[in-house]
Amino acid sequence: MLLPQLIAFGLALAPSLASAALFPKDTLVKSIDEKGFRKVMKQNQTSVVAFVAPWCGYCQRMAPEYSKAAVGLHPLVPLYAVDCDADKNKALCAEQGVKGFPTVKLYPRGNQLPAVSFDSNERTANAFFYWASQKVPYTVRRLAQVEDVEDWAAQKTSKPRAVLLSKEKKIPLLWRVLSNKYRDEMAFGHHVGKKGKSAAALGVKGGGDESKSKVILYAPGSTKAALYEGVLKMDPLSEFFDAVIDGTADLKVPKEPEEVPVTDTPVPNAEQIVLNTPPSQSEKEADAVPTAPSPEPAKAVETEAHHADDDAVPPPEPVEKVVDESASRHAKEEL
Repeated sequence: MLLPQLIAFGLALAPSLASAALFPKDTLVKSIDEKGFRKVMKQNQTSVVAFVAPWCGYCQRMAPEYSKAAVGLHPLVPLYAVDCDADKNKALCAEQGVKGFPTVKLYPRGNQLPAVSFDSNERTANAFFYWASQKVPYTVRRLAQVEDVEDWAAQKTSKPRAVLLSKEKKIPLLWRVLSNKYRDEMAFGHHVGKKGKSAAALGVKGGGDESKSKVILYAPGSTKAALYEGVLKMDPLSEFFDAVIDGTADLKVPKEPEEVPVTDTPVPNAEQIVLNTPPSQSEKEADAVPTAPSPEPAKAVETEAHHADDDAVPPPEPVEKVVDESASRHAKEEL
């Protein structure tokens, strides 16, 4: 009696199993159905979806390369697959204009922007990687000078502002992905500081190695920069920005040095002035006790006194002031 039920269960699983067989067991490509597709589109971030059929020879040859691209783009741009041979997905595939297999599309901002089709016949990991990397939309302001950072931060005080201080002119994929993800809640900038002194010039202390990239952040309503001290990767930065947006982030803004109050020197009264007045010359002479005239000093003493300045210790000299991207198939997640 259980045999018919097992057969029905096996038939129900056959499409998904066949779809999973297209990709390696440890693949980062996630198989989704219509419900999963709708959920991905609501995230409003860049993703790539391959519409495939298990029996398609082109799909079978593409799957290993598509899977390698998923490794290189993880976790910045997720890659998905939809089995259009499954009955529950046929309406979705028709809706997305799938007319042949494989059909690969990039969704720049979920369902907010039109999808972009992969039209090349070169279905390799490199081709998928560079195509997806270049199609990520971003809103990052390039800030050439330190003064530009300060002016830009002062103009957008209504929302948090994050600036990447880097030595590379090219804006990293990670920073572009983050600006796309948080485009409605935050403003993003990019400043190239070849000498690594920009953080200090912006009033941010610490940060360790000056040759490494840094992220500084301005809280809403503030023009004082705070240094992000976490790891420069997708997940930690996302958690930090989420906390900044909801107001729970601990932003360590350097405090201005406290001013030492200046106390006025008390003015002595008239009586103290009189008592503290030094005696006049006539008073000195009147009180002086007459003494015998002292003998003239010897010439040797005069000579010694005359050259005493030659052995004087010279004053100390003033102390000087101490002034103070990837050709491989892996996305550079860390800044």
